[in-house]
Amino acid sequence: PPQTAPLGQGQPRQPQLLMPAPQSQMAGGRAGQVAAAAQQQQPMPLPRQMPPPHGQGILLSHGSGGAPPPPPPLTAGGPHGVGMSQPLGMPSAGLSHQQLQQQQQQLQQQLLSGMGHMAPLPQGLPTGLAMMNMNGVPQLVAVMPQYLLPQTAPAGLLPQQPPPQHYPYHPSSLPAIGGWDPVAMSAAMGGGAPQKPPPPLQPHGGGWMGGGKLGKHDAAGAGGGEARHHPKRLMFRGREIRTVDEAHEMGGLRELAHEQNGCRFLQDQLDLRHKPHVDLIFEATKEDVVSLGMDPFGNYLVQKLVQYGTGEQRAALIDGTVERMAEVALNVHGTRVVQKMVECADSAAQQSALCAALLPSIMQLIRDMNANHVVQRCLAALPAELAAGIYDRAVSDCLAIATHRHGCCVLQRCLDHAPAPHREEIIGEVVRLAPKLVVDPFGNYVVQYILDLRQPPLTHAIVQALRGGFAELSLQKFSSNVIEKCLKSGDPTAVAVVANELTASEAFATLLHDPFANYVIQTLLTVGKDDVVALLVAQITPHLPTLRSTLYGKRIQAKLLKRCPATKAALPQR
Repeated sequence: PPQTAPLGQGQPRQPQLLMPAPQSQMAGGRAGQVAAAAQQQQPMPLPRQMPPPHGQGILLSHGSGGAPPPPPPLTAGGPHGVGMSQPLGMPSAGLSHQQLQQQQQQLQQQLLSGMGHMAPLPQGLPTGLAMMNMNGVPQLVAVMPQYLLPQTAPAGLLPQQPPPQHYPYHPSSLPAIGGWDPVAMSAAMGGGAPQKPPPPLQPHGGGWMGGGKLGKHDAAGAGGGEARHHPKRLMFRGREIRTVDEAHEMGGLRELAHEQNGCRFLQDQLDLRHKPHVDLIFEATKEDVVSLGMDPFGNYLVQKLVQYGTGEQRAALIDGTVERMAEVALNVHGTRVVQKMVECADSAAQQSALCAALLPSIMQLIRDMNANHVVQRCLAALPAELAAGIYDRAVSDCLAIATHRHGCCVLQRCLDHAPAPHREEIIGEVVRLAPKLVVDPFGNYVVQYILDLRQPPLTHAIVQALRGGFAELSLQKFSSNVIEKCLKSGDPTAVAVVANELTASEAFATLLHDPFANYVIQTLLTVGKDDVVALLVAQITPHLPTLRSTLYGKRIQAKLLKRCPATKAALPQR
């Protein structure tokens, strides 16, 4: 491979090219060839005017006008500021083919990463020079195209390689040395202004690639990178479908509505709200609204038809679902369709048809994990007179609804949307059933919902309904939360009633160490007035020696000391 001799110090001399001896003169065997190549290299003066080979061997060249200025001597303490004084050489003589390949690939990576730099070409030199870091020592190395990697080789280095639209690196990233401007030289070589530099190079696996997010298949050229939406071609019966009119001409709108890609295509067309296309899709699917409504993909199409269709089209869709409305509402996909129908119904006839179809199965719908959302949407969107049937059922079956996982949510929505007469009836029934509801995993939330209204008459009603059982209810998980809610309601009468009943209980000592009742005692110490706290202190003092025996007793002791520091003297000394 062609190599240049080290640049000497002192007086500058003409660069020389180290040429290996002919292959035929080398000794037999690979070791002998390498040794002969190292011994038989002869310096040969470089011609002053040697045009470079066309299409290879040049990375950046001087402009065509006039003789270029002589390059400055490149030393380790030169323009790159490495910090050494001896001249830079190119120790490539005697390297094996594998060593040369490794050297050139290392050089290529350093060039692309910015760690290496291209040097200005001496006049007539048919290859590029680059400075690279070899084992911590900066070296001036000749660029040998035959050893570069084709997929990342700079433009013009490899024969029969079409030049890309821009270099892997840009001349603006190279330093100007001794008046040699790489940007201007690149423009002169290309016949125009330099192109826009690509994104900064980033490490990727074993090599270097352009900036930007890389996907797992980028190296193989198979996608990856940032997520991009490339619309797929919709093929139907061997033909590409691009418009609703084409699908209509083929009679395939109904069939497309039942498949994933076709349904998405139709949804996109509906989003454009082009009335002729909406009409075509409606006419093709109106007879199949029930099956589409319960389809994992078709339900979204029906929802958009309900939303974008005219009043007559919406009424037709509702009428086509009435006979199987409950079945659709119970379906995991169909429930969304029925909710959309309830939400978009804009006439009394449509709303009446929906109510008439849902009320016969209202209890089943209330307690279903999917259909209960349909009932809640009816309470929020329909007029009170049409939803009266739901309110009446909430009163007559209050216990069954309130103690159900999904029914308790429906009952709370009834309290939100019911007119005053129905609301009072529901609250009265909840208060009457409060002793049963507070111990239920779901019914206790309905009672707490009423207490959260912070209306003293309602709080008094619930406290009176629970009176006589506060001590026992404090020992239970769900009911203890309700009693805490009564104390936090801010009603002093409710706090006094609970405090008097708990302090008079024979199980008061048990309450102090109970995993649930201790929170009730702590809440009393926090929200109670001075007379209530004094009553509690009088009852707790005899039990102070035993409070530290349990975790829950320690919590009460800490709360007591925070509220009444004077009680510290009564605590037993360690």
